[in-house]
Amino acid sequence: MKPLPANRPILSRKQHRACTLSVSWAELEQRLGPPLAHDEEGDGLGPRYRWELHCDCGLELLVDLPRQPTRAPREAVLWMEHLEVEHALAHLGFSTNKVLWRADMENPLPLEGWAVVRQDDAGNQFDICVLSVRAHAECLAWLMESRAHEQSYDVEPRGTLPRRVEPSRRGWALIPQEEHALSP
Repeated sequence: MKPLPANRPILSRKQHRACTLSVSWAELEQRLGPPLAHDEEGDGLGPRYRWELHCDCGLELLVDLPRQPTRAPREAVLWMEHLEVEHALAHLGFSTNKVLWRADMENPLPLEGWAVVRQDDAGNQFDICVLSVRAHAECLAWLMESRAHEQSYDVEPRGTLPRRVEPSRRGWALIPQEEHALSP
């Protein structure tokens, strides 16, 4: 992961509130480095720290944390375009026990897309999650496999995936083969 340029607009219209995390400023700074922005206004929410990150797979993350004098855990908000909480947590290095609220708790995500499947050493398979972008699902599978031993992770299609559009065959004619068959 690498920080996004500081002169970039902080929050685009494409990003959605994905989850709320219980983390301290020290944890975030240890994992993500110093914040890119110190927003004194905080869009009316008070002073805030902001980290903006771009992952190699194309996932862009924004972490927003209230600025307070204590270093105790607070509620940080994670923003992203695709609501892929597991994928973002894998990149950030946080487990799901840090999650206080998730956007997909209230409105479940569709089950169409690319499933990250775990296979344990006994051969049992379990779907971890379904992501809408194949590159993100492959990235999550790779991240999880690099951290687990005796388990493998794979990506499989789920639901109805968009069909490839075939070129139009207008103007083509099929000649019935029976009419032009050679007689023996």
